[in-house]
Amino acid sequence: MPAVRFDAPDPRGYLLCMPLPVVTHDVHEKIVEEAIEAVLSTVDLQAVLERTGRLLNRRFGETRVAIHRLVEGEAGRAEVALVSDPRHPAGDVGARFDLAGTAAGEAMATRRPVVVDPVSAAHPRWKEEPRLAALGYGSLVSFPLVFEDQVLGTLDIAHPPAEGLLDCCFQVARQVAHLVSIALHNSLMVDEVRRLNRLLDRENALLKEELRQIRKDARYVAESPAMRQVLERVRLAAASTTTVLVRGETGTGKEGLARLVHDLSPRFGAPFVVVNLAAIPETLIESELFGHEKGAFTGAVRRRPGRFEQAEGGTIFLDEVGDAPPAVQVRLLRVLQERELQRVGGTGTVRVDVRVVAATNRDLEAMVAEGRFRQDLYYRLAVFPVHLPPLRERREDLRPLVEVLLARHAAAMHRRPPRVPDETWRALEAHPWPGNVRELENFLQRALILSPGPELVLTEPPRGGAAAPAPAPGAPGPFEDEVRSVIERALEAAGGRVYGPRGAAALLGLKPTTLQGKMRRYGIGEPRRKGEA
Repeated sequence: MPAVRFDAPDPRGYLLCMPLPVVTHDVHEKIVEEAIEAVLSTVDLQAVLERTGRLLNRRFGETRVAIHRLVEGEAGRAEVALVSDPRHPAGDVGARFDLAGTAAGEAMATRRPVVVDPVSAAHPRWKEEPRLAALGYGSLVSFPLVFEDQVLGTLDIAHPPAEGLLDCCFQVARQVAHLVSIALHNSLMVDEVRRLNRLLDRENALLKEELRQIRKDARYVAESPAMRQVLERVRLAAASTTTVLVRGETGTGKEGLARLVHDLSPRFGAPFVVVNLAAIPETLIESELFGHEKGAFTGAVRRRPGRFEQAEGGTIFLDEVGDAPPAVQVRLLRVLQERELQRVGGTGTVRVDVRVVAATNRDLEAMVAEGRFRQDLYYRLAVFPVHLPPLRERREDLRPLVEVLLARHAAAMHRRPPRVPDETWRALEAHPWPGNVRELENFLQRALILSPGPELVLTEPPRGGAAAPAPAPGAPGPFEDEVRSVIERALEAAGGRVYGPRGAAALLGLKPTTLQGKMRRYGIGEPRRKGEA
């Protein structure tokens, strides 16, 4: 497309440029190749301008190069995006101006290059001329930067008088402008991607905070004074990095309370890693917790970070910590004291920033007295103990717990929560729930499946005294006898296996560690497997 040429001596006239003399074909191609390399090798607009300016200065002498881009949301205004000016190094980057009355504005409006030769301060046609003349420039060409039919801005090139920039390199400069328009488009796309990423990060942070609030409000039903006291202790501990020891019977919700500690802490956006020490074979616990180096043992074909490293910056939950073997207790003590660990088979130390929450249903004090648990580790873990009361000691929480659990599982089944009749409430409240919240949840889930109608029907009602007293040690009732019988039959059917898809735990719909806890509670030993002596 021909250029619009303006000559200062005739302030009213303009003419279409006739074909201008150009550099030789070989030099032309060489300059274009250099321009392609300079412009398209990066999406950094500053680097593009610097490389373009150096190229033009090297080929055509002292040259001023500026990129103007339209201001989004401000019609008729542009800003100086970048400037390479040997006579005015400070430039005017960031300055905004009205396009009306400027050569840049004319170039954008007509989508044609605008040539001003010579630049005149005495009889200016365009607002740029007095400033350029004051800097010693004698000619100007403003190329519109158009990409996919969208005007993005202009590339302005100014040159000292009597050096023939426009006559010798107009065509080359126009091709450079086309390349710059691609670079500007790429830069704008990168800026847009970064803006969207920042927006997504903010939205993600807001959603995480909202989810944290939902979890905080919904994880624990706390109508009873005992649970309110527990939650108050958790809020006090959560803001610090103090190690928390959660104690309570099986099924009281110790993992959920550990998650609440994490969600209420400043680490809520970092990982929460759960490790059940009773569920990992003793030979693998050290590797699982602390990682291993390549070749540390047979099968260690590569370095593997342990759970502590995976929880970096966040929280690690050590469930059933009372089951930790002696060797692991020593390593845990070092992590808690020094905040560093050593991978299995390694010689160097790894620093870790992890908050530890541990849990147990065992009598750690008795284990310390018997020499089965390190006293120094006990003191390190029990910095801030939290006791979760059993469900029989917080009867006020039973009804709201039932309502929450029914709503949760009914939603998973894509149905409305059924109504709970008065006789069903009486049966639920009469049961002591020795398995605590986990037992209650499993019972309600089964009852939901067996109650397709609008009411919850207990086809297998729980048994227990009306006052639901705590079971007396050594005096099991009918419910305990039935539980013992069910567990023994499941173990027999599983060939003595507790773990695995065909183990007794899977047959009963329980976690293996939960089943082991019940076996200890009712004095049930694992029967021998077939073929064992």
